[in-house]
Amino acid sequence: MTIIDFHVHLFEKEITEVNGIPTKTSKEQIRLGMEEAGIDLSVLLVMAPKNDIAKTKGRNDWLATICRGERKFEGFGSVHPEDGKDAIKEMKRCVNDLGLKGFKLHPNTQQFDCGEPGLIEVMKQAAELDVPIIIDTYSPFDDNQPSKLLKAVFTSPETKVCFAHVGMWRYMDFGIYGSIRQRMAFDENVYFDLSASCVMFYQTPFQEQFRWITEQLGGDRLLFGSDFPLYLPKQDDEYPPCTPKYSLDVVRNFGYPKAWVPNIIGGNAAKLLKLQ
Repeated sequence: MTIIDFHVHLFEKEITEVNGIPTKTSKEQIRLGMEEAGIDLSVLLVMAPKNDIAKTKGRNDWLATICRGERKFEGFGSVHPEDGKDAIKEMKRCVNDLGLKGFKLHPNTQQFDCGEPGLIEVMKQAAELDVPIIIDTYSPFDDNQPSKLLKAVFTSPETKVCFAHVGMWRYMDFGIYGSIRQRMAFDENVYFDLSASCVMFYQTPFQEQFRWITEQLGGDRLLFGSDFPLYLPKQDDEYPPCTPKYSLDVVRNFGYPKAWVPNIIGGNAAKLLKLQ
């Protein structure tokens, strides 16, 4: 059984902050975490800045270099939806020249509105290139983000899109996808990664609710992701790191039907990445 981590951040070149903690991760750290957990393949992610196509190209080039010749890594590049024609041109280069397998968008970090037409243009270009997009789905600043994303899916149903974190604290809003899916076949290209959310809600009063909502989405649409480097809640004076192994163990023990687990932790992602 192939195990695929669909959501891994790589910050080797520059220090960033994760939950306010300065973080710098390397491919060696990622490899060690994969070995400990028994993960066969990790999808590495970068995020493009706004109005700086040169820096965007540099990050995508760097990611392609990291992944080139590495059987255990696949790379998802990034563009900024507000970069217009430059973003579309860069998407073509990422797939056709660099060999990247998809794209990562993060409305909060990249500071774009999911209702902007630029997002639809990026989604349609991804469909034309036949690669998926991962979009983060939790915004503490935009209460309408879930409905904007739903509208985007209706506008570009041909796009393979993975909604990361299933809305996190807004997970109830994403239950609509399960409800609609039971009534019409519009969402055959919509997937959901469980990164961060399963860890956050594990062994809490919300676990059963989150599991029920995500089960309505379908066992063929859920993906394991560690969101590495992720940190657990503060203990004493430190934020303990959440290892990929712990994230994987949480998903395995979250209460999903046993028959679903092999697909959640690898099979669905393999299909989305066209590995099978």
